[in-house]
Amino acid sequence: MLKFSKFAGGLALLFLLGGTSCRWGIDLEACYRLQEGDWRGLLQTEGGDLPFLFRLERQAGPNKERPSDRLFKARLQDGDTWVESSAEVRGDSLYWNFPVYESVLVAAVSSLGDSLKGFWVKTKNDTAVMLPWSAARGGQYKFASRTAGLPAEVGAQWKVDLGPGTPALMPLTQKGPEISGTLRTSTGDYRYLSGIMDGDSLWMSGMDGGSAYLIRGHLAQDGSMQGQLYAARGPGRPWTAVRDSAATLPDPYGLSTLQNAQAPLAFEFKDIQTGQVVRPGPPARVTLVQLLGTWCPNCLDETEYLSAVYPEWSRQGVQIIGLGFERTYQPEKAVQNLQKLRARYQVPYPLVHAGQPDSASVRRAIPQLVRLKAFPTTLLLDAGGRIRYVHTGFDGPATGSAFERQKALLQNKINALLAE
Repeated sequence: MLKFSKFAGGLALLFLLGGTSCRWGIDLEACYRLQEGDWRGLLQTEGGDLPFLFRLERQAGPNKERPSDRLFKARLQDGDTWVESSAEVRGDSLYWNFPVYESVLVAAVSSLGDSLKGFWVKTKNDTAVMLPWSAARGGQYKFASRTAGLPAEVGAQWKVDLGPGTPALMPLTQKGPEISGTLRTSTGDYRYLSGIMDGDSLWMSGMDGGSAYLIRGHLAQDGSMQGQLYAARGPGRPWTAVRDSAATLPDPYGLSTLQNAQAPLAFEFKDIQTGQVVRPGPPARVTLVQLLGTWCPNCLDETEYLSAVYPEWSRQGVQIIGLGFERTYQPEKAVQNLQKLRARYQVPYPLVHAGQPDSASVRRAIPQLVRLKAFPTTLLLDAGGRIRYVHTGFDGPATGSAFERQKALLQNKINALLAE
């Protein structure tokens, strides 16, 4: 059963159950007045507005001869690409569900169809939280310049301190005032971030349907930067940074500890698609075990990559097993979430439901792993089923060269195990 946090209150029921109860503007069907084209959305955070860009386009109707009345293609900007999903108008409100994440953007359509106002509803452990958002038709920019000065030059790799025990790297690319990049930590990245350098002020944001971030920074006279990092909900996180092209992060293969590592890994789960029992080890020459969750953006990046390389690897005797740890107390819902992931990325290897993302569930599945540092975590097993390597986190496509180095290193380790 879906619950609502106190923050959500009765508004959640109004939007999700009432549907047509949020009249706003003239009594004309919203599906006809909602405008197509480019839009600029704003999430309200404690650090101010978090902007994101998207496009709406009417889908073909049942007879394919004219657009549907209620269905729209919604394309969310994610770096240099646009991620497509579906949205629907019900009553006078737009409902935009994201393909894998348990989240939906709900908004009332204005009388002219050129603005939206509502809530981003996110679900975790069967409890929904609502975050205010709005949008206006015609937006093709994230941030507007507030100063008349030239933008400072910050295109470089920055060594970032996000607090005790949290080193990070921030590679930035700059073209005039436009800035793009990401934040890399030892457990993953913050995916695609973009914005502007407004004089000596940095403004960046990113939103992928499952997570959203706002970065504010200021370039000091000594060449360092400092600022605040905001998630969609909660207070800001202070950060400082200095330019450092040689800075690196801890080795992702050295962050986890094993116990009884000589014992073969043994588990049995049922594939959510076929119902067949899935086991690691023989007869596979190499087994890659992926610990993931559909709620985890870096896990989705890794799943997309592994799905692409699996056909070639499987011909060499490599098997992949995805262990899904879902943020829900309902096993049926967990399986549904994993099925959405399979459909979204056409996952060709077995996916199983292994429990919730807590230490007890992970320990039952992988007793050799002393403590899970982060999702995703990837295990490489040899032909005897013994864990030989543990990789913590994942550098996604937004990290550029780090993503390519990571793939090459993984391939090298698999080749070495195949050669044994």
